[in-house]
Amino acid sequence: MQNAGKREGRGFFITLLVTSGVLIVLLSVVFSQAFIRFTFKKFVINKAFVSLLPKEYTLERAEAVRGRVYAFYDAAGQRDVGDAVVYGVSKKIQEIMADETITHAEVESLLAIIGQAGE
Repeated sequence: MQNAGKREGRGFFITLLVTSGVLIVLLSVVFSQAFIRFTFKKFVINKAFVSLLPKEYTLERAEAVRGRVYAFYDAAGQRDVGDAVVYGVSKKIQEIMADETITHAEVESLLAIIGQAGE
């Protein structure tokens, strides 16, 4: 009789272990996506991206660009934009910033991608 109890306990333990593992994976995926959106908005867009915009951009124009990028990431946070699109836009921003200058054409291409994602 004791062996049957040990087997049931072992099965219960394995079930708890598997369930915990699945929950940990799901939570890490959800929080990693939220972390990416948060860091891109607060640090990359606010600090680096805006400071690299073309010098001829007025403060209002730079704020408009920042606002469109913010709106995109906010929509992603509400699940209105797919994860693949979010990663694609984030990668595009990284590519644009790689040479530490941003041209007007690069800004327009980024805004076009964001506009297509929102449609």
